[in-house]
Amino acid sequence: MELYQLRTFVAVAEEGNLTKAAERIYASQPAVSGHIKALEEELGLPLFVRTPRGMRLTEAGQGLKLKADSVLLAAEDMANLAAGYLEELTGSVTIALNTDTGFLRVAELSEAMAEAHPKIRLKFLQGNSGSILKDVRDRRLDAGFSFFDNRYAEVAHMPLRKIPVRVVAPAAWATRVKELPLDELATLPWVRPNDECPFMKVLEGVFEGSGISLTDYIEADSEDVIRELVAAGKGVSLLKESDADAMVRDGTAVICETGPVLSLNINFVYSKGRANDPIIRALTEAVGTLWPDALR
Repeated sequence: MELYQLRTFVAVAEEGNLTKAAERIYASQPAVSGHIKALEEELGLPLFVRTPRGMRLTEAGQGLKLKADSVLLAAEDMANLAAGYLEELTGSVTIALNTDTGFLRVAELSEAMAEAHPKIRLKFLQGNSGSILKDVRDRRLDAGFSFFDNRYAEVAHMPLRKIPVRVVAPAAWATRVKELPLDELATLPWVRPNDECPFMKVLEGVFEGSGISLTDYIEADSEDVIRELVAAGKGVSLLKESDADAMVRDGTAVICETGPVLSLNINFVYSKGRANDPIIRALTEAVGTLWPDALR
């Protein structure tokens, strides 16, 4: 019995689908099928029931899934313990960014890690909050920042700060939007965040139960695009307060002083199974130092 077989078993059990499991562990579907077949033959019992809707754990499979989780966690703990005996940490760590680097203090994080652990190489990638959480869960990423609340048991998160969110409109619309209530703002053209954007979740919260909906909008999937379209006079939207204030200073937007107080949480996320990994510990310590007012 090999650890890679157990990793495949866990992936199939959690995804319920061979194709999705193969994508998760970067293997071909035939390889995944082969791992499962070999494991079932070695254990002498079926782990899954194959159904038209996917792979469903048998009763024995459910019990063995718990044991596989503990074995993989123990193997990881052993590797982390061995790494802790090294005099100096070495290796690389990939961190996903969900918003602009200045807001996330990326330069400061890079400097802090270089000073404390010069042999750890940092790699930064851009991503969206939802995919970052999923990729951290699936071990495609070591860590990242996310606006979404964590919904995965396999992911640990550090809440860093509650971020005010403001409704903004093009500067040329200042008179048009002045003191407009929320239902009247909703009748204007909007730059609407797409369904995968955390700002959309905030917007849904604003309109929930009110009967209000947007009918005239352009859909955008990034803060950069939203800022550009608002500045170009295309519609009302939502932005982090810091971005809204910057646009007001630049003369490209106005803040609509109406409606409830809106906010998002910024979280630092990493695999719960790697909480004892010396590199992850070093990273979370650096992040905690840079966000001393982190939510607890």
